Amino acid sequence: MQAGYLIVETRVDRPGFVRIHGTDHQPSLPTGPTQEPDLPRICYVASFASLDVALMHAHTALRRCTIDVEAGLYQTDPVTAIAAVDAIDLDHRPVYLNPDLAADPKLSAETERRRQRRRRINRFFNGVGVAAIILLLLKLFLGI
Repeated sequence: MQAGYLIVETRVDRPGFVRIHGTDHQPSLPTGPTQEPDLPRICYVASFASLDVALMHAHTALRRCTIDVEAGLYQTDPVTAIAAVDAIDLDHRPVYLNPDLAADPKLSAETERRRQRRRRINRFFNGVGVAAIILLLLKLFLGI
């Protein structure tokens, strides 16, 4: 398990697309707005204890938007991509969030919606597990 930074970035010349990738060193964070079309614009950076697992979870969350898995390219808006990464159930520490996106109320709503969905899914599978154990115990003790 290699620690690293998961980065969500966009480019001016590719509207509607985001790139999610990882690096083992902290990226240089933007100091001001960049409008150069050939340079990526970092929207979000988070530190994860296991970068590969975080990338896998991010891909799973955005699997319906995938354009190129190897390049980490997804056809979605930055708010959805950041919410998907931030809602991952792994310990992580947000390092940078673009100030324009931080002010967007849709970001916190989308992140919370994804967390609630994950909790419902976890509750369902825990219930299935408990029901299976109860059935096994009934079969053991009652010989059904």
